[in-house]
Amino acid sequence: MSSDPEDISIVLVFSTLRNAEVGRTIQAREGQDQALQSKLDRNYKMVLALSLARSGRTDEANRLADQVSQEAPLDTIAQKYLVPTVRAAVKLQHHDPNAAIDLLRETVQYDLADTDSFDYLYPAYIRGLAYLDLGDGRSATGEFQKLIDNPGLCWDYITCPLARLQLGRAERLMGDDASARESYEEFLTIWKDADPDLPIYRQAKAEYAQLKKTGDQTR
Repeated sequence: MSSDPEDISIVLVFSTLRNAEVGRTIQAREGQDQALQSKLDRNYKMVLALSLARSGRTDEANRLADQVSQEAPLDTIAQKYLVPTVRAAVKLQHHDPNAAIDLLRETVQYDLADTDSFDYLYPAYIRGLAYLDLGDGRSATGEFQKLIDNPGLCWDYITCPLARLQLGRAERLMGDDASARESYEEFLTIWKDADPDLPIYRQAKAEYAQLKKTGDQTR
């Protein structure tokens, strides 16, 4: 029995997004190239657009976002959640976190939405990353805490554990090293069986080691 092409497309586009989030850019782009040749409905086209944005292919991400925006001008989820999140992710790649935050202001009331595309509190996650880029640890903490406080909305996706890592980074920015160490430890415990070569996992372990070293030196 042959597999449903739509099911294959769903798995493919979400795998490209996961790879983009953990820093496996080559794998993400290989999957994206395949997905761009597939016939995707509006919802999975937006997953692919977010994946493209998160891996640095911003022109292609904007092109897909423009297509969906034009196709669904009255679709609230598309206009107030999906498209702004993709555009904000593009702004992050362009090192313009202020623009990313501005794009996501109207999405706040929809942060907890359950969509037929990407959800997993992605607007809050991208907003938190933008605040991190700005060095605003307090505001970033509030965004990542949304994911941690609502595990039912993201427990089966990597934004949930990654929020603990990003929370640790935000706490470190605020100078709260004790809380930061706890957040890093929670993340590393959750991902203890992760592929040790994952770029974001290696970064997290290196940052945690430095955090521990700094803490040991100040005792």
